[in-house]
Amino acid sequence: MSDWIEQYSAALSERDAREQAHKPYIDAYTALADRTAALEARPPAAPPLSSSNDRTGTPTKGRAAATKEAEPDLARLRSDLATTQKARATLQSQVDELTSTLTVLQAQTKTSTVHIAQVTRQKADVERKLKDRDDELKGKSRLVEHAHDEMVALGLQLNMAEARSEKLTRENTELVERWMKRMGEEADRVNRDSKWT
Repeated sequence: MSDWIEQYSAALSERDAREQAHKPYIDAYTALADRTAALEARPPAAPPLSSSNDRTGTPTKGRAAATKEAEPDLARLRSDLATTQKARATLQSQVDELTSTLTVLQAQTKTSTVHIAQVTRQKADVERKLKDRDDELKGKSRLVEHAHDEMVALGLQLNMAEARSEKLTRENTELVERWMKRMGEEADRVNRDSKWT
């Protein structure tokens, strides 16, 4: 997240440095334009009335000559003023465009920050649920292993009980057979002794 913020800050700093490099020229042209506009807005001074001693008309010719000499300077000033105003308009349009871009980027940054916060919260929730599921699976695995161990133990006990039962059954059968044999032998002996046979 910090990479694009650093790049954005670096781009803004570079733009500010570039604009500051031209600031003296912009300020000089702005001051020149203001002075020229003030000169043009000032009403022209009324020509002084010629005195009765001014019969040759030399002062009038002097003013006309001075006006003619000032015309190239005035034309140059007007040209400089027009150039400056054009440059100022261009710079102002650039400033407006950059301001608009900055506003859009700030809005996008705010939206992105909100979205990142939401995604971070969702990620934390999902990770917590995943951890709960892992714990649940571990518990169930332990229960399954325990149940399996108990089944194995019960199977062994059942096998042992069946073996014991078979052994007892065999022993019982043998005892019954021996007892029957003995009873038969005693019955035969009693019969022989009583001579019934």
